[in-house]
Amino acid sequence: MLAQLLVQAQEYHDQEATLQVLESFTPKIKASLRQVPADYRDDLKQELYVKMIEVIQTFNISELK
Repeated sequence: MLAQLLVQAQEYHDQEATLQVLESFTPKIKASLRQVPADYRDDLKQELYVKMIEVIQTFNISELK
């Protein structure tokens, strides 16, 4: 399922697929952010999502097909 979403996000620039990939990692991100001081959480969360979008766009999907 995640592999298919990655392919859709990359090949078809599907924003909905990108959003679904991000949402699948949201519980892990929230759990990890609890280890960071509260003052830094929002900024770090934004940076994580930006980095994840970059990775989604550049991930080598040729092995997934």
